[in-house]
Parts: sequence; structure tokens; C-alpha cells
Amino acid sequence: MRKTSEKAFNQLVESVEAGKSHKLVEYLKAMGKFHNYSVVNAILIGFQRPDATHVAGFRTWKRLGRYVKKGEHGIVIMAPIIYRKKKAEESDDKEPEDEEIRTFKAVHVFDITQTDGKPLPEFSRVSGNPGVYIERLKQYVTNNGIVLIYSDAIGSAEGVSAGGLIRLKKGLAPAEELSVLVHETAHEMLHAGKNNRPKGKKVRETEAEAVAFVVCHGIGLDTNSASSDYIQLYNGDKETLMESLERIQRTAAEILAAVMNTDESKSENAGVESCVAVAA
Repeated sequence: MRKTSEKAFNQLVESVEAGKSHKLVEYLKAMGKFHNYSVVNAILIGFQRPDATHVAGFRTWKRLGRYVKKGEHGIVIMAPIIYRKKKAEESDDKEPEDEEIRTFKAVHVFDITQTDGKPLPEFSRVSGNPGVYIERLKQYVTNNGIVLIYSDAIGSAEGVSAGGLIRLKKGLAPAEELSVLVHETAHEMLHAGKNNRPKGKKVRETEAEAVAFVVCHGIGLDTNSASSDYIQLYNGDKETLMESLERIQRTAAEILAAVMNTDESKSENAGVESCVAVAA
């Protein structure tokens, strides 16, 4: 298991060093066309369309190769308007100054589900058939005191973890389900405890996704550039991976041993940051 982990880890390092994949570049270009909405507008969007994931105006959708379906009603948000007008002259000796006026107007935006056309660029995804490994992984998670539930109420995330509880999005493909579950399990093992939780999100996400890559690679799934893209999205790099080398390989080896039913899953657990400690 440890040799498998080391081999997979080195492959991931090479992939990250090679830079952003074409799919990631295209994805980032597309996402750059979407606005970061204010808290007020985010609330307005959520109130009118709770299931919204990608929201943009009519023209933005057109630039992305999509068009709003006939009969769709827009989501109303508030758009800032800034214009200038000249102040009244105070005296003959001074030039009149421009006064900046800020106001708002209601505009309409549309969720991707209200549009048709060219698909948006997406991340690469893990593929293949995990077979019996997915059920073994679920058993490993529950045996270590972690509650696993499936829910549609986790926004755009595919999985979230919170100290003894993992939520996975319903309807994931089997390979994706395993990958996401390993990712969240790694968070539980490595990051739920206060004593060993890295402060930076970059480190936490890099560690969790690297564990997912190693496990998926170890059981023969097609990992392509999915994990490398994810890590680089959080600005993770070779240095981040190397600093967490021992933690990643140790955690991945433990999970691999469990899902492959080897004796290593039953030994040397005293030195491993285990889910039992997290659940407690």
C-alpha cells in the first residue's frame, strides 16, 4: 500500500508541475465571465431561485454560446449605476466640479438551467468502475464513527464534511462518488482535529485531494487531470504537496488498505491520524 501511495503521489506531483490542463484553462476563462455578486444580490438570487448554480445576464450567456429559453422569467437583482453631474458654481474664480451620484436599478439575470446552447467547460472527472471498493469505503467510514448522508442541500458542492459528519451530493457517478468520499474522509482524518489542522485552505484542500488521487489511482480508476486541476484551483503546487508528503501517503495507505481488505488496515493505526479520534 505504501509503495502504491508513493508511486501515485509522484505522478500527481509531476501533473501539478506540468501546469494547468487545457480543461482547467477553459473552465477558468468561462468562470471569469460570471460576476461575483454582493451579499444582497446573493440573497435575492437564493430567495427567487434556491437551486441556482451559475447566474449571468442575457449578453453574458450569449458570449458563452448559450441563449435564454423562450418564456423564462429573469431573476431580479440590483445593479449599481454611477453617473456624474456638475456641481453649481460657487464663485467665478472656481471651475465647477463633477459630483458622483450612485444609485441602483433592477436588472434581470438567468440561471444556467434557464438557458440552452453550448455546454460550459467543466473540470476533468474521475471515471471507471469502483466495483466493491465503494461499499468497503462506506463501511470504513461508518466503522470509524462518521455519519454518512446523501443530500441535495449542499449547494454547488459535491461533498462537505464537518467533524464526524459527511454529506455527499445525490446522484454522483460511482467513480466520482468514491473520489469525493475519499476527499471528505481525508478531511475528517487530517483536518477535523484542532491540534493537526493546517491553517491555510490551500494546504487542507491539497492534502484531501491528493489522498483522493492516490486512492483512486491505487484501485485502478482513471484519474486523468481531475485532482491536479482541483489542487491548482486552490493554488496548490509541488511545494505544498511535498510539505504534506508524509501525511498524504500515510492517510492514503490506510484508506487503501481498508478498501482492499489488507492486513495493514489493522496494524500501526496508533501512529495514524484516525477517524476514531476525529469522531471522539
